[in-house]
Amino acid sequence: MIFKPKKDLLYGLILLPVGLFLIGFGASFPFIFDADLVSIFVITGLLIPFGIYFLWCWFGTSYWISENTLVVKQGPFSRSISIEKIETIERNTMPLVSSTALSLESYIIQYKPYKTFIIAPENIEEFVRILQEKHNHIKFTRN
Repeated sequence: MIFKPKKDLLYGLILLPVGLFLIGFGASFPFIFDADLVSIFVITGLLIPFGIYFLWCWFGTSYWISENTLVVKQGPFSRSISIEKIETIERNTMPLVSSTALSLESYIIQYKPYKTFIIAPENIEEFVRILQEKHNHIKFTRN
């Protein structure tokens, strides 16, 4: 089952304009500035991929629950977590700290000993219910 991420306007106002600006500026840099070839390759070679990455994260984030695996996909990256190894899912109290979630209302998945991952599916109750059906020892704390 695939779950879409919850997306906050704040994150959209950051990722979308920054991504578009980086792509636009990187593509137009050689035409605007009288720069040497190395500068053009470095600036264009850095800005355009970062811009694509930001847009890809916004449009390419999803959470997949298969028979025994949770796959978190964000842009070009994905992480697989065995559902049996998930111990708790709890509300993230510091949502602006390094997170792959696109919402301030995010949740921390703790799996294995001492490993965590931050998510923000649209429907957290349904998401947790399906995970708990597959492995009933998962503890969920909303507050």
